[in-house]
Amino acid sequence: VSKNELDWLHQDLEIKVKKWQQEKKENQENLKALRNTAKKHTDTNDRYSKTIDEKEKQHNVYLNTYLETSNKFANEKVKLEELIKKSQDDCQECVKRAVKAEISVLSNWKETEVCKLNGRAANAEANLKVLKSLS
Repeated sequence: VSKNELDWLHQDLEIKVKKWQQEKKENQENLKALRNTAKKHTDTNDRYSKTIDEKEKQHNVYLNTYLETSNKFANEKVKLEELIKKSQDDCQECVKRAVKAEISVLSNWKETEVCKLNGRAANAEANLKVLKSLS
């Protein structure tokens, strides 16, 4: 009986050993698959990190360019506003000078016409004196 029991135990042990070996093999394959998956995920993560870093650098370059351009245009806008203000002041000054010049021209014209009229009046008085003296 003992030999039979020993054979059964031995067979049972062999079955369990084969089962454990099969489980060990499956676990090793699963571990290998998980390692491969982990490596793929790590590689993908590295690629995405590099892409993010590159995009961030590019974004910083664009941001700096934008800020420089914005500052440049703001400075240019201030200069143009100053030039516009100066031009408006100059324009008002020119209008004042033009009005003064026109007033001066009209005054001179008036004085000239008054002188002409005074001359004609003097001629008319002289002619009247001549006519009175002849009559």
